[in-house]
Amino acid sequence: MDYLKKIAVILLLSTSLQAEGCWNALELSKFAHDELDEVATFSLKDAITCEPLSGGKIKFLGTVFVADEKGYIKMPLPPEGIDADVPIMFRSKGYIPVNSTTMVSFGKYWQTLFLMTKEIPLGSARFILSWDAKPLDMDLHLRSEDFHISYRATRSIPNRVKLDRDATQGFGPETITLDKLKEDKTYRVIAHRYSLKGKITSKAKLSVYLNNKFDKSIALPNTDARCLEIATISNNQIDYEIKELPERACR
Repeated sequence: MDYLKKIAVILLLSTSLQAEGCWNALELSKFAHDELDEVATFSLKDAITCEPLSGGKIKFLGTVFVADEKGYIKMPLPPEGIDADVPIMFRSKGYIPVNSTTMVSFGKYWQTLFLMTKEIPLGSARFILSWDAKPLDMDLHLRSEDFHISYRATRSIPNRVKLDRDATQGFGPETITLDKLKEDKTYRVIAHRYSLKGKITSKAKLSVYLNNKFDKSIALPNTDARCLEIATISNNQIDYEIKELPERACR
């Protein structure tokens, strides 16, 4: 009986972490249909629960827009002549503010799906990996001298580090929270292209939050690599350098 209970708990944990991406095919189809009507739909969601951020605000091109109950903000498509990275700011009560950019070109916004994260304690960190429809499944790893957190390895160490969300159906997110940054430890943030089909594209990105502040979003390169180290943290300093690793580093 104890053995059966143990198996049941393992299955329950596995099921709870396996999740669809924050945006399903029906939503994406609707957004594409909106573009045919010359309307862009920006969507704001929670990076762990995928709940829509109703009342969330975007400041874009000097105007503040407020999300509806579905976390959607609708605006006209941009003029054909604009070709630039345009500043965009996100705000939502209880969430870490984000100052970023979105590419505008060919009469289109190239990024309209945005994730935000709730406030985290000082001394902690959160890493959010998101990507495009393909590859279908990517995994986020966090490695240190004394642990390896990922879906395939350890998923949680109480009061230290946790894989908050594992998405297996495209777009992400994969989210890991490190409860306490230790100066004497080195942390390596790694992305694994788990799906054999579909290359990593520049729409894949890692967003990093440190000490309750947004630090940076870094786009991954267009590559057919399977395992990429994206950032390292040592002595409370973060270094962003993308380099290919042997796939065993993602095992």
